[in-house]
Amino acid sequence: MFSDSTTLAELKRTPEELLRYLYLDNSFPHGCYLMTGTGIVPPDGFTLASGDTVSITIPPIGTLTNQVR
Repeated sequence: MFSDSTTLAELKRTPEELLRYLYLDNSFPHGCYLMTGTGIVPPDGFTLASGDTVSITIPPIGTLTNQVR
């Protein structure tokens, strides 16, 4: 198992800067989500196998769970 955490403070660009890039060539009349990725890199040698489950929890939003195929 691998577990870690990160914060927005560790992003290379600010959320405001990322939003400016997002809206340069796109319009979202009903809004949108800006997904930045997890920002977490597991150590060398860590490998997922078929059947493993990956969960990402963002309080208070909830948990996203995917099974590796």
